[in-house]
Amino acid sequence: MIGSPRQRIASLVGVKPTHVRVGRVFAIVLAGAGLQVLTQTILARSLPKEEVGLFSLVLGALPLLSTLTLLGQDASIVRFLTRSAARSDESYAVGRHVRRVALAVVPLGAAIGLAGAGFYGLAGATAAAMIVLVASQNAVMIVTSVMRALHRYERAMLGRWLPLIAVAVLLSAMRIAGALTYERAVLALIVSFAASAVWLFLVRPGAGGAETGRPVPSHVVREGFFLLGLSLSMSVMVAMDKMIIGKLLPYSELAVYATVFAVMKGFDFLFYSVTYVLMPRVNTVERVPLRSLNLWIAAAAALVALIYLTVGDAVIHWLYAGRYDAGAYLILPFTLSGVLKLFYSVPSSIIIGRLPRPALRSFLLFNLAGIVVNVALDLALIVRMGILGAAIATAIAWGLRLGGGYAIMLGFRHFITSRAPDAE
Repeated sequence: MIGSPRQRIASLVGVKPTHVRVGRVFAIVLAGAGLQVLTQTILARSLPKEEVGLFSLVLGALPLLSTLTLLGQDASIVRFLTRSAARSDESYAVGRHVRRVALAVVPLGAAIGLAGAGFYGLAGATAAAMIVLVASQNAVMIVTSVMRALHRYERAMLGRWLPLIAVAVLLSAMRIAGALTYERAVLALIVSFAASAVWLFLVRPGAGGAETGRPVPSHVVREGFFLLGLSLSMSVMVAMDKMIIGKLLPYSELAVYATVFAVMKGFDFLFYSVTYVLMPRVNTVERVPLRSLNLWIAAAAALVALIYLTVGDAVIHWLYAGRYDAGAYLILPFTLSGVLKLFYSVPSSIIIGRLPRPALRSFLLFNLAGIVVNVALDLALIVRMGILGAAIATAIAWGLRLGGGYAIMLGFRHFITSRAPDAE
């Protein structure tokens, strides 16, 4: 058996440590998710549907606009720091690299946020929110990527959730005080994201990273552009349906779609927990235990799907006081998308975290083509079927991504069955 003692031990114990770390991260995600559902519930019970839809548009566009302006640098930092060359040499000036990257992606995020606000004709506080949110999210993602690369998954995930946790706390206080209005809700959004970004970037709790030493190699920045395409295609999957609905349909329809989807995010939270831990950890084992991973995913997917299909409509009725019961028919297509997404966590983590650059290139080309297909499906089905068409289009797109991911893994299976992630 090849590799360091640590790698051999990890190979022998299989994926049990990964399960433990996923469980811890998932616990943090669930706590944040509860507060996020609380936020959506407060808004849905307190504001008109048009205002709920407008608020949801800003948050719904955030993943796509932030990913677009991060330039893949968050993922490239994780990939670099978890590979053997970086692990065996701690003399890289990671802290200096983080600041240099942030100086590029934070202003770019603000500019794209402004362009997004102009595209939707947003003005005043709503436009300011979109600008501040994208810039702040970029800073948060860069800092927490270092924590993640150093296997401090719990701190990293808590840092990522910090802005939304702060939003939930502020909105809850306003609701209790009877002072909640749309304008104040947007102000809470701005303050929460901006303050969280400043605190994380200045304090960087648990981020580590030397301030002096050799510069991080330039190929790390270049590799980010490969990873940008992959991250962008993922963000398209997450945000494009809401963005197109916001453009083609009334905001009241977007409110129904986003509010029901907020209840269905159990799949999303589990997906992000798995990929958050699995992507850095696939470089710590000699052989990736695909069978065990997929069996574990299948069990988790079956349990979550069963819960949603049996009590999902009752939860929607209870949370939103019956105001959004008409959207309960979206539970079935959202469940299908969620199951496919969970299985996709395995190939996406392995390809991005472990496989050589030719695999990244193939995955990039496939996913860029997938963006075109995703947008075409959304446009075609939303025009014909409304928000149900958006849910069906998303499920089809996840199925295509899952198949493509496994096809690429099959072509590079040698790098999965043996310890060879450093080969390029």
